[in-house]
Amino acid sequence: MPFERGRFSGAAGFTMLHHVPDAVDQDRLFTEVCRVLRPGGVFIATDGLASDDMEAFHDGDIYNPIEPATLETRLLEAGFDHVEVRVVPDRAWAARALKPT
Repeated sequence: MPFERGRFSGAAGFTMLHHVPDAVDQDRLFTEVCRVLRPGGVFIATDGLASDDMEAFHDGDIYNPIEPATLETRLLEAGFDHVEVRVVPDRAWAARALKPT
């Protein structure tokens, strides 16, 4: 992103991460979001759980859902701490992570 390090106090991603083509690019996105956050800045994100219905809905489109069980580790590796991941069974997940102070 064309923003300096520590520019923002918060960032959010709502039901869009499944459109990022692969896990490598998703992880690069997490690292870049962490870079542009100020110390103590918060990142929140939500997305749907993988399902056949959602895959069919995205026919002809990118559909790369994130497995919520992997999310805490991936956000920690991107530089965040205090990661919380919540799952609504058969629906969605939500995550909150802080940039270390």
